[in-house]
Amino acid sequence: MTDKINKIQILSDTLANKIAAGEVVERPASVVKELVENAIDAGASHIELFIKNGGKLLIHIIDNGCGLSETDLPLAFERHATSKIKTETDLENIHSLGFRGEALPSIASVAHVDIKTKEKDAATGLVFSVIGGKAGQLKRIASNMGTSIEIKNLFFNTPARRKFLKSDNAENQQILIVLKRFFLAYPSIEFNLNIDDKKIFSLKPSDLRIRIGEVFGEEISNDLLNVESSIGGIKIFGYIGKPSVARRSRTHQHLFLNGRPIQDRNLGFAITQGYSETLEEGTHPVYCLFIEMDTSLVDVNIHPTKMFVRFSNDRTMFYLFLNSIKRALNDQGILADFSQIKTGSAIQKVIIDEQKEALTESRKIDSIKSGKKEKLQLSRKGQQLSLAYFKSDLNKLENIQQSDLHETNIFDGFSQNQLEVRLWQVHRKYIFSEIKSGLVVIDQHLAHARILYEQTLKIFEKKAPVNAQKLLFPQKITLALDDFLVFKDIYQLMQRIGFTINVFSGNTIIIEEMPSDVKIGRESQILMDIIDYYKTNPHGSFNLNEKIAAAYAYKNAVKSGEELNNAKMNSLVDQLFACDYPFFAPDGKPVIVSIELEELAKKFR
Repeated sequence: MTDKINKIQILSDTLANKIAAGEVVERPASVVKELVENAIDAGASHIELFIKNGGKLLIHIIDNGCGLSETDLPLAFERHATSKIKTETDLENIHSLGFRGEALPSIASVAHVDIKTKEKDAATGLVFSVIGGKAGQLKRIASNMGTSIEIKNLFFNTPARRKFLKSDNAENQQILIVLKRFFLAYPSIEFNLNIDDKKIFSLKPSDLRIRIGEVFGEEISNDLLNVESSIGGIKIFGYIGKPSVARRSRTHQHLFLNGRPIQDRNLGFAITQGYSETLEEGTHPVYCLFIEMDTSLVDVNIHPTKMFVRFSNDRTMFYLFLNSIKRALNDQGILADFSQIKTGSAIQKVIIDEQKEALTESRKIDSIKSGKKEKLQLSRKGQQLSLAYFKSDLNKLENIQQSDLHETNIFDGFSQNQLEVRLWQVHRKYIFSEIKSGLVVIDQHLAHARILYEQTLKIFEKKAPVNAQKLLFPQKITLALDDFLVFKDIYQLMQRIGFTINVFSGNTIIIEEMPSDVKIGRESQILMDIIDYYKTNPHGSFNLNEKIAAAYAYKNAVKSGEELNNAKMNSLVDQLFACDYPFFAPDGKPVIVSIELEELAKKFR
């Protein structure tokens, strides 16, 4: 009789740590996050970082924190070993950044780890190594107070994970995103960052406004507004940018709770609502805001990355943020229609009076969150319907392949001369025209984006000439480091479509020539818009040419809200239907929809 083999097995510590590493160590930036958190929790006032090959070859972090004892050092690499919490009560009052005790063992299971550490009053320091989860011997050495930890050859024993890492430049950008949060959250800590033997940041202890300028750049720091509010033990403070420095991406939005970087959709919505109608469509406000509150009023243990939290009084938080932003803007005369700001105890009445509205907003946010799939389905349905309308309206389209659409006149029975007198603009956003079965509606922004996208791709394919204009006064711009890294990725392609941009020194560039269709005065803005679009719209299915073409097209296209005369509308329509694929924008959104007479008749019963 043979022994029965159990289906359920207890995982080995090594395998369990590798599985945990999949949750904790997503990429080099995840390692940097965990180690910097440990350094800050150790009370460090100076943190130095060395990164090589996007963190794949080396992540070396040195701090002057409290260090580890001979007993604690080996335990730090055991799963669920932590100095941060001891009881369930501690879990409800977390003050440290890290607390789960999984980071170091997870990292050590997929890398070579060398750690040197020394406590303040210890006679000697200690050195300890762990390779792929296997610990070496503990040794004594001469050392400075604090901890030095080197992470080498990340994912050396999990090649499947390693091959999914991006280029060194892309991984460096992710590391910078993580580090900027710490730079801003702890302006009193000195940070030095070196990437591939080049000093990138050297940040001395300073106040918050100076630190924001060092991280965001002078252009933004010169247009910051102070925010400060408090109620019932909750304090908000920090800075927001004026509407004039709003960006096309959310990379300059930072929110901190008791020193912890967090993301919160509800509070982000409140901040944007606070700007009312002052923001240009498609832009996002710049902010660096801090919340200080009793830890018992918030749960920070709802997500493995600890980036998302749950407030026990989320409606109060919503209205406190909304009113704080409005007050800061109103004090500068930016919100002329917000003349009476409720302050102090009056906010309590606002919160009570607006419970129904808060519930509505909350439901709206939940709807946005839970309805993405439904909206995607509706969007796809809309795309199919828009094409179906034209197919039913024009017999010519019934059996034509998409690549041949540009050869067909979709306005059945209309000559070009007739089109010129039958176009009109609605809300400075849509172009309407009459067709046989009803109305056709063209989104002017998406239409122009499709035109510019195809024109740009033809330039890349050398099928169209490049038209550039030399700037009378070349523009000098100092880019934030992550923006500069993106610029390095894309500047050769940008030169091919008419940009002439040279590096002046460090992260400072000079724009000397621009494509001739860029509006005068938008030279620096169009560049920043392209960089923002490139960073926040990865378009995994796009190649680099398509990605740059889409970025340039969207950011230089006619905007919604821009008035067009008849000549411009006719030119836009002419160019659109000369495109290879006029019906859809570069990202797949429908450019054209139609409304049938039958549908209009139903509206009027």
